[in-house]
Amino acid sequence: MSPIILITGNVTYQINLDPTIWIVDERRFDMGSRFPGIDGLGISFAPFLANAEPAPDATQVILHRRGKETVTLTMAEAKEAIFQFAREGKPIHPDGPALLFLADGSNRDQPIDFIEKIEVV
Repeated sequence: MSPIILITGNVTYQINLDPTIWIVDERRFDMGSRFPGIDGLGISFAPFLANAEPAPDATQVILHRRGKETVTLTMAEAKEAIFQFAREGKPIHPDGPALLFLADGSNRDQPIDFIEKIEVV
């Protein structure tokens, strides 16, 4: 399992995300502050997506998952999503390297796991 998540597709810049280094990112926060009862550390997906510079006509984000079906989000859902990159003080394993939570918390009991690639379309 690679700790890297690739952002690719209809973007200006292909981005390699390494959740193992987010522990030192000052934008990180306690997951419990956004989703009461959820332990761990999180970070917003929006800045990473913005750095990839999606094309103006991009409308969706497809999450490719190791050994599982893809999940498609609208661009708006993706911009509001939260990555959980650590729980109980450790990297997300074996279902990581990061879990994706929708901002409205609707998937808090089943976050999107096993993410390998994020394709902007």
